[in-house]
Amino acid sequence: MQTRKTSRKTVSLPGRYFTGLGNPVDVTLIDLSTGGCRFAPGPGKFTPGTQLQVFVGSSGPHRAMIKWSDGGEIGVTFTVPLNSNLVDQSQDGHVPDLSKSMAPGDFEPMDGSRPSRFC
Repeated sequence: MQTRKTSRKTVSLPGRYFTGLGNPVDVTLIDLSTGGCRFAPGPGKFTPGTQLQVFVGSSGPHRAMIKWSDGGEIGVTFTVPLNSNLVDQSQDGHVPDLSKSMAPGDFEPMDGSRPSRFC
């Protein structure tokens, strides 16, 4: 049974997420679609339904909600679908591939962006 509305593409992209008004956490996105993405969030408890904000490369923040958490990875659904051009560009190599040059902790600062309060 497939529950996804859009198919995801395997990627290795820099990402960053915030929960509430917490500190940013750098991650590597594992797969991506216009509807959501998957990544290993690091230590902590991640409950389905939790809202967060996600940067995909330098694009964002994108509001999202955790759909599932399993085996050290989480899947999120974007509140507003991503532009399909962003997903296509990530496949074409226009976004840096961390597997070749960086680890998640080595990201460059992202212009001091802070999350917006969820209303």
